[in-house]
Amino acid sequence: MKSAVTGLALLPFGAGSSLAVSSVQQTIVVLSGINEKTSFPHLIAVLDALSDQNIPVVCAISPFDSAQQQHGAASKLAQLLQGYLLGGSNIEIAPYLPDLTNQSPHFQARSSFEASQALQRLLLPLKGTTVRNSIRTVVCDDADSPTAPTGVRSAGILNVLVLPNENSPVQSQTWDTGTVRLFGGQKISLGSFQHLLTVQEANSSQRVIYLSAQEFSQYPINEIEVAANQFCSELSQAELDGVLSLEPASDLQLRNNYEFKRHLCCLLVRPAENDAPLLSSYTEFRATLTRMGVAFTEVNDPGRDPLGSLRGFWVPSDMTQIQAAQGLAWPKMIPIEIPKGRPDKDMIIRTTRPLGSGVGIVFHAAEHGQTGFDSNGLLNTIELEIHSENSIGQLQQAVGGMDDLIISIHPSFLLSRPVRNTFFELVSQLLNDGVTTSLPIDQFVRFRAPKDPISSRRRKVSAAQPALRQPRKPLKRIEKDKLIEDAQVAWRYFTRFTNRKTGLCPATVNSAPGGRLHETVTMWDVGSHINGLIAATQIGLIDRKKFESSINKILPNIIGRNSQERRLPQGWIRTDRHKWGNKNFDGSDAGRLLSSLDNLRRFGGFKDQLEELVASWSLQDIIVDGKIHSVLDGELTSSYVSHSAHYSALAFRRWGLGVQSPYEVLKGTSETDDQTALLEAVAKIGPIGAEPLLLEAMEMGMSRESAYLADVLFSTQVEEFNETGRLICVSEGPIDRNPWFTYQGLQLDTEQRTWATDTVGKEPEYRTPDFRENFLVISTKSAFLWNAYQHHEYSDKLLNFVRETSKTGNGFASSSFVKTGRPTESYSDLNTNGVILQALARHLGVAG
Repeated sequence: MKSAVTGLALLPFGAGSSLAVSSVQQTIVVLSGINEKTSFPHLIAVLDALSDQNIPVVCAISPFDSAQQQHGAASKLAQLLQGYLLGGSNIEIAPYLPDLTNQSPHFQARSSFEASQALQRLLLPLKGTTVRNSIRTVVCDDADSPTAPTGVRSAGILNVLVLPNENSPVQSQTWDTGTVRLFGGQKISLGSFQHLLTVQEANSSQRVIYLSAQEFSQYPINEIEVAANQFCSELSQAELDGVLSLEPASDLQLRNNYEFKRHLCCLLVRPAENDAPLLSSYTEFRATLTRMGVAFTEVNDPGRDPLGSLRGFWVPSDMTQIQAAQGLAWPKMIPIEIPKGRPDKDMIIRTTRPLGSGVGIVFHAAEHGQTGFDSNGLLNTIELEIHSENSIGQLQQAVGGMDDLIISIHPSFLLSRPVRNTFFELVSQLLNDGVTTSLPIDQFVRFRAPKDPISSRRRKVSAAQPALRQPRKPLKRIEKDKLIEDAQVAWRYFTRFTNRKTGLCPATVNSAPGGRLHETVTMWDVGSHINGLIAATQIGLIDRKKFESSINKILPNIIGRNSQERRLPQGWIRTDRHKWGNKNFDGSDAGRLLSSLDNLRRFGGFKDQLEELVASWSLQDIIVDGKIHSVLDGELTSSYVSHSAHYSALAFRRWGLGVQSPYEVLKGTSETDDQTALLEAVAKIGPIGAEPLLLEAMEMGMSRESAYLADVLFSTQVEEFNETGRLICVSEGPIDRNPWFTYQGLQLDTEQRTWATDTVGKEPEYRTPDFRENFLVISTKSAFLWNAYQHHEYSDKLLNFVRETSKTGNGFASSSFVKTGRPTESYSDLNTNGVILQALARHLGVAG
């Protein structure tokens, strides 16, 4: 935000009162609440009053009906608006987007574009006459913590008017994107209208007056008609008295010091190499533009382009890549083509070379409508093609407007020197109007594209995904032998530390001098133990008889405990005593346990026993409004806002329990929108690590949500390695010093790539950059998970590293510190070794 201007208090005055102000208030009138349910006779009465006295008004229109379908051009609302607009009225159309104030830059861009397109189609007359009403303003509701409106500029939106909940001073905000947002204003009820309000203080400069079309139908139409005419008469009189200046919202940028800027982009189409006269004119033309300071982009003749019709460009957006390529023969843009006739969600980009992280721009004729980002993340723009003297007339009309200009200059235009001179005069007029800046097309695209961390990460992941789809080759004998040797190492933990009476393993083992066994386990730990036993049997480390004996010892320990008329698995239990634990219940850990029990059920032999066990638990009692809850000291506590909630939801569903997941935000509208929505939802929860993402792949098969997030996490780890040489493999797990257990993962909503840390107690001292730098670890179990899940050179590097550093006499060490490479060689745990066995069974192809 660059600046903020605050208006002063609004005070009432009567028709005969003195308007003692020394400055003219710039005043915008907004008519809100217009939709298919509006009383059209009442609306017409108000619009006629405004039109008769030539008062500019912004009509805030809901672009979609109650079923979220676009209003058709034949609808009553469309016909009404077309009638006023065809008559050259003072009406300005603005989409009403109530939730815009809370949206991210991506969805601001998307909703502004879709709403503007819908209104443009609404205004197309029935008989083929084209009506163009450039949409530069949106109206939205107020919110407690509004997000910056940086995304709307991509749709050509310059002004955002925020409907006030109560009458309040007008406050204006301006952003570097050139967008202005006005808060506050004055709500007037025509049904009870008596007199205008004015500003008593001399420094007040702006007013926004809101009328609600939804309110009109509450009164007889004749009363509304009288009130509307009185309202308009008082406005007109106040303007004549010099108290206020009525202005269209679209002119707000020009009449105030908001540093409005628009952009001029020139595309020069190269002539054929064998046309010497045209080449000479082209060279001269290009040199003149350079002397004038006009930025331009040279493109090939579409007729000779290997892709056929030139539709647009792919513009790199990764500034690290752009800066690294300075001075190199590296393309600023790559030509792309979008096959015609394809629906948005089935879009395919054809191109001459692989595309990196970037933004596509495609060009359309003026009748396409509004500029902006479509559902595939492509920037749609209006291109003015200059072929001859006839097209110069279109440029002359555009010069006096406010929209950004993209001009495509074709070789045929160069043949006429008078036409070229007219073009140069118009361009000179633009560059000297005080608001127009010349930009090359790639800089224009980067200016328009959302720059928030989520959008940036999504683009990088999209560029990386093709390299993640490599087919896995069959394992060679030597590779299988190494994996089995790894399994034998992991199995040591179970053989050395399983309690013979209870069948349970301690959660962690510290074999350093003075260290101890941690003789308690959570239900998450028990789930890992059960899955480890299944994997060991599948790999051939133990036989079926040994496996069944081990399971029969474990199951009696997890029958749960009655508390507050609920029977639930316990938060933790002792591993050296039978049926000894606390009364709490952890919803996330229960998800892990239910997933392992489902795995056990599918592995065979315990189906009836397991179904009876799960049915005995009061799991339905901890599901409130579809969300899983934990029980802490007898009180229900939501476990929904966690990265385990999705994994837990899938596990609960395996046992017939319908629960919700915070990840399930995909609507199927487009891949780009779905991915962005998911990343935003995940970022609000916190950093993402390999678990439980990859546990889902090992146990239940990957959901669409988790498969995408796995691509996000893995590709970002690869990105870190390529840029810094650091091996990154983040997850949750123990370390061998305070705070003993950390959650580590990728924070998605930070400007810089951040590997964040957290703890169970969320202590602030363990969230600092210094702590992250010194305590970031490579998770041993997650290295095995990635190697089993993602065939890639980087996952091989991770596996080779932990093989070299993490083998101990007690199984695999939990982790290794990134900064020093030191493993927690005296510290191992049940989860690490159980998950490793699980991953190895999957990698060896023996898992069910």
